[in-house]
Amino acid sequence: MIAVAAMARRLFAAFGLAAGVLMAGGSEAEPLIAVVSQQAGVVTLIDVGKATVVTEIPVPRVPAGLAAAPDGRMLYVTHPDLGLVSRLDLASRRVEASFRVGREPFGIAVTEAGRTLLVSDWSADALIRVDAATGRETGRVGIGRAPAGLVVDAADRRAYVADRESNQVSVVDLAAMTRVAAVPTGKAPFALALSPEGGALYVGNVQSGDLSVIATDRLEETSRFKIGLMPYGVAVTPDGSRVLVSNQQSGTLAVVDPTSHAIVASPKIGAYPEGLVALAQGRAAAVAWAEDKVMIIDIAQSRVVAQVPVGAGPRSLVALPDP
Repeated sequence: MIAVAAMARRLFAAFGLAAGVLMAGGSEAEPLIAVVSQQAGVVTLIDVGKATVVTEIPVPRVPAGLAAAPDGRMLYVTHPDLGLVSRLDLASRRVEASFRVGREPFGIAVTEAGRTLLVSDWSADALIRVDAATGRETGRVGIGRAPAGLVVDAADRRAYVADRESNQVSVVDLAAMTRVAAVPTGKAPFALALSPEGGALYVGNVQSGDLSVIATDRLEETSRFKIGLMPYGVAVTPDGSRVLVSNQQSGTLAVVDPTSHAIVASPKIGAYPEGLVALAQGRAAAVAWAEDKVMIIDIAQSRVVAQVPVGAGPRSLVALPDP
């Protein structure tokens, strides 16, 4: 098994951890966000409104992706080096259980009202379905090479997985647990996000520095345009008015008009930004990997309005629903 940190160094020009699991989200009240720090081995909870750390939760080493249950009570973290997924109880703020999933579990999503996990296995080239309560594997399907980020539609009918080394997105029918399409993208797709109504899928292609737009009704790429150097995070604002992309090597947030595909702003958001989440009230949060910080961004003002220090090596984050 290749260590995630070593893999990141070896593929530095092509790869970075931003959570497969990078989803547009938010509610009318700003939620807490959870941030996974790879080197520190912690998950940090941050109050966005106050821009302060609420708590740190130690987790098994080299955490990577994370996803929250829809009721906001549980958080799930992948550990590719260990072949584990950890379940965190956010009420007690501790790791409640860890269970083995595949060979290198990477991206993760929670479905079926919190009963089921979907996990991309980087080494096995598979999407694995897991019972969230027991950790038991209940199904799997072969997909492309080195699957990274994944998202699930609102109806829990389809999963979309970025197959980084196959330069495509695999589309999986979750009821049948079969792949129904493989949609070509730019080079090294990694993070992806759905529009609020689910009609458009946005995919950040790390090596080609562009953003693919996939029509989910036709399952085909309808547009691809340059976005910045090494796009590792993708999110869509809750109202669908903007697509956000964190460009690691550019150190910028590309703010995109989803109709014209014009980049309307490109503020600096710290050194090596990766994981990204869109929030309510016109804000976003992104990790600055090289600075060990989370940047809180005002989208309309196109600027960072707060910086929150976190554990070493922050790579991904997620907005937590109100429990």
